[in-house]
Amino acid sequence: MFVGGEFYYEDKWLRSAPTITTDGMYFLAGGQACLLVIGGYLRAQGIRRVLLPSYLCPSILTALERSSLSFDFYRVNEDLSIDLDDLARKAAVHRALYFINYFGFSPSDETLHFFKTMQQDGKLVIEDNAQAGFASQTSGDFVFNSLRKLAPYDGGYLLARHDMQPYIDPHRSRPNRRLPVMREYRRRLPAYLFNNQDDYDELERLFQLSEEYYAADFCVTGDPEERANIERLDWEGIRCTRRENYNFLLELIAPIKEIEPIFPALQDDNQPLGLPVYVNGISRDAVYEELGNAEIGLPIHWEEIRRHPATRGDQLAVQMAGRMLTLVIDQRTSREQLDYLAEQLKRAVGIAKKNI
Repeated sequence: MFVGGEFYYEDKWLRSAPTITTDGMYFLAGGQACLLVIGGYLRAQGIRRVLLPSYLCPSILTALERSSLSFDFYRVNEDLSIDLDDLARKAAVHRALYFINYFGFSPSDETLHFFKTMQQDGKLVIEDNAQAGFASQTSGDFVFNSLRKLAPYDGGYLLARHDMQPYIDPHRSRPNRRLPVMREYRRRLPAYLFNNQDDYDELERLFQLSEEYYAADFCVTGDPEERANIERLDWEGIRCTRRENYNFLLELIAPIKEIEPIFPALQDDNQPLGLPVYVNGISRDAVYEELGNAEIGLPIHWEEIRRHPATRGDQLAVQMAGRMLTLVIDQRTSREQLDYLAEQLKRAVGIAKKNI
């Protein structure tokens, strides 16, 4: 049995008509494209530095550097809450502040109030919803998401309080070499997963090539076919399924004392990306490897922190990145697969404990 891995095409979640309203949003190629456009606006306002959370995907830094922006960091606590004292000290000398709704969970009311106060003082706030999809409430001057993290389609929606078209238009000629390659991968993947057909090495080649194109091309323009499919997805059904799976898996892993959920309870209406946990007292990497041997493909958010020159010096962030693992709870995942994931996680923890 397999669990997790990349998304593949399936008609189950597609409806005959749009299920969401995206009026007033700019549809771009993905989260990276949204950041590139936001960066263009910031530069036009004379802003040269952005204040970022210390725990983040280093690809954010690449996108900002592509816009000739530099950055500083404020402290993020082990539970992924923001150290408001540290943020307040550093925000005083920055005009642009950035926060992440980690795994689809919003910051505390106190934190959101702080950012609102900063906006009233004339600062610009960037809200990263890459892991949250279409949140019911947003507060940033710029809010963007990344749909490939939630479904088998490429695209990112940008909501802004300013006219962003002048910062989109210059990028219209950029190619999108990734999309046809990724479409082929998503089309062929089910045959391999369910029927043991197709060629693993060829699928791996397609996936790696798509990632190389994504990193190299910085395509900005969104694809109309991808947009149409994204907007026809049953987003309410996806949200409900993810929440049900989250709570179900939370109960299954509760007896495993080495596994500590970072968010032990869902918020009222959020859509979780996954169930992030810390692996305590044993090697996370050993657990991850054992799960891989059991055909369980889990993401790590974010392994690159431990190597990137701008983040590897932050001891807390590096330590967090070395212990974190994201358990799969998305809409593809059945109860049988969740049972298997919990069983294999318990087994992997046991093996890791023996090797201490």
